[in-house]
Amino acid sequence: MHSDTHFHFALSAMKQSPDSFDTLTALYELVPESTLLAPLADNVRKRFEMALQLMHSTLSERLTWEQIASRSAISPFHFHRQFTQLFNETPGQYLHRIRLQYAISQLLMSRNSTITHIALSSGYSSSQALAKALKRETGYQAKQIKALGQTGTPDETIALLSKLAHPSQHRTCEVIQPPIEQQLASSMPCELIWFPARGIYTQTVHRGDWHSLFNQHGQQTAKMLCATPVLELDRPWHDITSVTGKWRTPPEPNDHLIAEGYYLCTKVRVASDIAYLNALESLFRQAELLGYPLDNHGSLIEILLDMDTRFTGTASFHFQIPVQLAQMQDG
Repeated sequence: MHSDTHFHFALSAMKQSPDSFDTLTALYELVPESTLLAPLADNVRKRFEMALQLMHSTLSERLTWEQIASRSAISPFHFHRQFTQLFNETPGQYLHRIRLQYAISQLLMSRNSTITHIALSSGYSSSQALAKALKRETGYQAKQIKALGQTGTPDETIALLSKLAHPSQHRTCEVIQPPIEQQLASSMPCELIWFPARGIYTQTVHRGDWHSLFNQHGQQTAKMLCATPVLELDRPWHDITSVTGKWRTPPEPNDHLIAEGYYLCTKVRVASDIAYLNALESLFRQAELLGYPLDNHGSLIEILLDMDTRFTGTASFHFQIPVQLAQMQDG
């Protein structure tokens, strides 16, 4: 058995019921804003949290960072100085970056919204203004990003979104460190768990858009299970046959069955598509580093634990990737 200080294993809990997963792994915060604000005094942190929530929730109002500072009872001068020290970017740069993040997320996920509607809802004055920002920051056109949401692969999506990750805080020997989301994901704790067979009563075809599912099903979305065949994870989005629905164990009548077996698992809270994809990518990377071969007949499992629309809009997930049982017994 391999060992690593970043990982906690619970092989003693051999045959856990899926109903007990809330107690297995502590929820890991993969929210750069929470990490960066942690050193502040409570009263200052609450004001910064208010400012961040305003930034994220009023994009279409096109508020300036100065207006946001004033509404949060912070002097614009002190807000700019302290924000830049904490975040390694100015409030204006941060606001510009999250506008682009939101616009790209909508372009990738929304099939019916026009580019003009997405531009205005993201805080841009027109589709032309959004086009200039996209070209400058990503090299993509809006129509190309819309197409990527269907014909692109998860890896291509990660590459695009990584262009808008939170900038690194430090330099070492003049080498720029990875974005904060990637740094946090690299320290994400994982746990090895055996699960019995689970059945899914399929309710929808999943395309990675948990926000739309939440808008559609509300709190019923919590504890939904999404299963994506491991062998399909390098395919374009439109060729991935993920299924999402309510799950039961022991399996009752269902239209999809998840086989029993070992899974490398983590529970994580994220506040962006970038952090969400970095968490999944890190989980697969850690399985490889630990010498656990993937079970190519299995599925990546995602369970939405909760969604919080406050602060920067966070969501908590339980991710599980299947590993080969024979290799685990040999380890």
